[in-house]
Amino acid sequence: MTRCTLEESRRWCHELMRSAARNFYYGMSLLPEEKRQAMFALYAFMRRIDDIADSSVDAGADKLLASAALEYWRAATRRALAGDDAEHPLFPSLREAVQRFSIPPELLDSAIDGQLMDMQRSKYESFAELKRYCYCVASTVGIAAMYIWEFHGDDALTLADDRGVAFQLTNILRDIREDHQRGRVYLPHDDLLRFGVDLDSVLGGGPTIAFAEMMRFQCDRAAGFYARSAAMENLVAPDARPTLRIMTTIYEGILTQIQAEPLAVLSRRVG
Repeated sequence: MTRCTLEESRRWCHELMRSAARNFYYGMSLLPEEKRQAMFALYAFMRRIDDIADSSVDAGADKLLASAALEYWRAATRRALAGDDAEHPLFPSLREAVQRFSIPPELLDSAIDGQLMDMQRSKYESFAELKRYCYCVASTVGIAAMYIWEFHGDDALTLADDRGVAFQLTNILRDIREDHQRGRVYLPHDDLLRFGVDLDSVLGGGPTIAFAEMMRFQCDRAAGFYARSAAMENLVAPDARPTLRIMTTIYEGILTQIQAEPLAVLSRRVG
């Protein structure tokens, strides 16, 4: 593949973000140019590995082949960060972002681990297991973003971890029906047992009081992670705070809608 120039790579990442993530594009556009371009590259990387993993579910592809594709992508990413960035248009921009903002490369590795986890299992026994998954697929993004946005304070990255968990739990609650159709259940199995919820029956036959109680518990858990990470906004550079505020408003708004109407997730996509 012919290597893209840095400017071509930046444009490629920009266009992907604008076309595929319109709800976040405006918030990212408020950042100064260098931070904005770095966030576009980070999004492009996360989108790419997510697409590879999703192909193994949505198209019925061989999971071994998809896993191999992710491992190839891991190796290609490492080569790109070392200077050989010709394998994909996003790599020159990603390498620039990692180098300019000192993003720990292990965050990208952990994000790939999360996608592998998604392909290798369809349910989580406990919240501890689910929290590890949330870290890999969501907190890694938030922590990497903190490096781009610039931060201070010893607690900043811990708060970013909590905010990532909050965002991912919100996604999980919103997407219960769609995930179940794809053979995935992210709600911890021990929570379902505790509340006496058979998700197959609920989704096939209608809501139950037990399901509503379980949803309230899950919403309270997610809200707790938002509350624990509330100080995060004060620990990022002022020029990044509007972007963080917009992203949080979007996700918290979805959770608020689910809290107000927890049974809605069984029939439609909330938010």
